[in-house]
Amino acid sequence: MGKAITNINRYSVSEEEKRDKDFAEVKEAVADNKDAILKGIQLLKALEEGGTLDTAYAFTNAKRTALERVVQEISKEQYTPLLENLPSLIFLIGELDVNGIRDLTKRLNKGIEEMEQVPSDEKSNVLDVMKALKDPDVNRSLTMMLGFLRGMGRS
Repeated sequence: MGKAITNINRYSVSEEEKRDKDFAEVKEAVADNKDAILKGIQLLKALEEGGTLDTAYAFTNAKRTALERVVQEISKEQYTPLLENLPSLIFLIGELDVNGIRDLTKRLNKGIEEMEQVPSDEKSNVLDVMKALKDPDVNRSLTMMLGFLRGMGRS
């Protein structure tokens, strides 16, 4: 029959071996991520130069106080309508046709440029308006505005 095992020697890693292994891991990670680390250092430098790093550091250290003040301020009655309408506003923004608004904005800007070229003391009469309707650009704009008014009236 075999002899019972009475003494178990566990393998233990010395503190120096553990430190050497950890250092080798960090060294390898630094080598693998050199570009990201350098960009991170550049980012930190830019934040430091702009004073933003100090602000972020101060906010981090005082985050509880800062958040309490933000919550306290936003809890005031004057902000209640804003907070109640915020979800609806977010959904409204999601429904907007951004490309259509961009196109309309370009057209409005062009119209303002044209309007600024007209002397402020110039007057138009009914005959001038009738002649202007023969201009394809004026006719197209008027047709678009009439379509807009029809659509707005149907809603």
